[in-house]
Amino acid sequence: MKNEIIVIGTVPACPRCRLLTEIMERKVKSLKLEASVRHIAYTSEEAAALAASKGLVPGTAKDVAKKNGAEICMDDLQADRTPDEPDFPVITDSALLPLNQLFREVHLLDLRLRHYEHQAADTGILMTPVLVINGEIQHAGSVPGLEDIHKWISEACRHNTTE
Repeated sequence: MKNEIIVIGTVPACPRCRLLTEIMERKVKSLKLEASVRHIAYTSEEAAALAASKGLVPGTAKDVAKKNGAEICMDDLQADRTPDEPDFPVITDSALLPLNQLFREVHLLDLRLRHYEHQAADTGILMTPVLVINGEIQHAGSVPGLEDIHKWISEACRHNTTE
């Protein structure tokens, strides 16, 4: 059985959704897995059905903010790094090294959106980007850590090929 990886996000893909899709494509290739990687719009019926399986609706950080009576200013999110923000994680996976600069930019954006990620489920929203492997939602609201991605994809694909 072929494995299926879906990234639910914005179309066109925002930097976070684009990075997660690219990471998954590169991991599938480097691990030589039989898997397809698709990026779908959070506004699609398929995304709605996946979110509904968790009692949620798909949406973005802007949707979470709006539901909480706030507004996100994209200019503020993309401002220069401030000294109180932690150091960036280091990519050691050779298959992902070309993504290093985008990874650093997205990590900063994820940090600045973390507040909305934590509020998402409580407001009924499955926040993008969402990683789905073989029909199971693995992560939502940010680009997950590379160690987690490796674990999830390896376990899901190994389990699926032994059935």
